[in-house]
Amino acid sequence: MRAILPIATVVIVAIAGVGIFQLLSFPMPWMLGSLFGVLLTQLIWKIPMKWPVMMRNIGLLIVGTAIGQLFTFHILVSMKDTLLFMLMLNISLSVCCFGLAYLLKIWAHIPFATAITASIPGGLSQLVIFAEEQENINVAIVTFFHVIRVLFVVGLIPIVVSLTGEASESVIQSSNNVLHNIGLILLGLLFLPIGKKLRLPVPHFLTPVLMGLLLSLFKVDLAPMDSHLLHIAQLCIGAYIGLLLHPKSLRLPVRILIGGVSSAILLLIITFIIAEGMVLLFDMDFATSYLSTAPGGMDQMGLIATALQADATQVTIFQLFRMLFIYVVILPVLKWKIFK
Repeated sequence: MRAILPIATVVIVAIAGVGIFQLLSFPMPWMLGSLFGVLLTQLIWKIPMKWPVMMRNIGLLIVGTAIGQLFTFHILVSMKDTLLFMLMLNISLSVCCFGLAYLLKIWAHIPFATAITASIPGGLSQLVIFAEEQENINVAIVTFFHVIRVLFVVGLIPIVVSLTGEASESVIQSSNNVLHNIGLILLGLLFLPIGKKLRLPVPHFLTPVLMGLLLSLFKVDLAPMDSHLLHIAQLCIGAYIGLLLHPKSLRLPVRILIGGVSSAILLLIITFIIAEGMVLLFDMDFATSYLSTAPGGMDQMGLIATALQADATQVTIFQLFRMLFIYVVILPVLKWKIFK
């Protein structure tokens, strides 16, 4: 019971948050309701709460499978026209992050190595692990900055999109073929060791996406993901994100706390402006462009895209390109020049 009770508490609180968000007609109640319900409960009441990583991974498998059903070789080839733009976009964001890190160094009085690692909009877990491997980085500060960024991105972008633009029409429809969907999810689970062996970023998400691409090459007919399974995925991931901000992580100096919030907001504003430009350049809807440029995780942005009926495949490709650019170009350069 000691092991089950903290998990059951998270489930109850998350479902209560979903209910409140549905009553208030807020966007994405299954994700945002569970996220803020768990987050506020954890910060206000000192009760045992736990959410196994396995639950988050189940959510990632469902979302990855849903996007994989849309991911075709034709779509992948069609993105070649935006490769140069994606490269310039990531170079520009990296320059902005370096400038932001310099300001953080002055304002919050933290080493530049810590400031730049905290400012890079990569995956939360991957950058925290990277920070742990370096001797001259404050891991607590890096963790706080990335947790705050994830919370702001996941919490605010669905609201901004719902207020400022319409998502594209019905990219993913509900289906009654739940057994077919579950079979695909289990197939993705079977392929997971291969994804890990290939060292794919966020393998629980990207493995079923690539599996969907392979199935499309063999002309396999795939039924759309059932909406109830997508709700389960949103709750699993929302509850996990809600538990990331521990009360003890707020015991940092005030300047660092302000710096973390300010940098997250600034990145959202910068990517908002870029997204507006993409709407004009590429004739795409605002939801897709903002989710493509937003400084969130590939898995989180993909999940929001499926919920808001945006072009989840394009969002995934943009986010994947950014992650690869950071891990293949930025981090090696930093390790060579700054962390040596």
